[in-house]
Amino acid sequence: MTMTAMKIWMQAASPEQQSDLAKRSGTSRPYLYHLAGGFRDASAELAQRIEKAALDMHRETRGKLPKVYRTDLNAACRGCDFAHKCLGGRAVASDFAFLPADDTEGGAI
Repeated sequence: MTMTAMKIWMQAASPEQQSDLAKRSGTSRPYLYHLAGGFRDASAELAQRIEKAALDMHRETRGKLPKVYRTDLNAACRGCDFAHKCLGGRAVASDFAFLPADDTEGGAI
């Protein structure tokens, strides 16, 4: 089973952290679940806000919460030349084959 970066993030985060990400990025927790499940594609603007908020939270938790890039959330961002120049190899959508089962604290992935 392939997992998206957003799904990994949601599984690693507590419900409070999920709500905090939603608030920081100007969306709702249920919408984050839609993104994590692949049912929706974020707008470029929302993808940018989620990327920034997730990066801030990654730093605040000292890597316990993973990074999420805008290219993970928006198809147009994945195809953007600017994103490729800025992010290099990370400009493609992250793809994770698994979430380590022994990681109960949601540590760095």
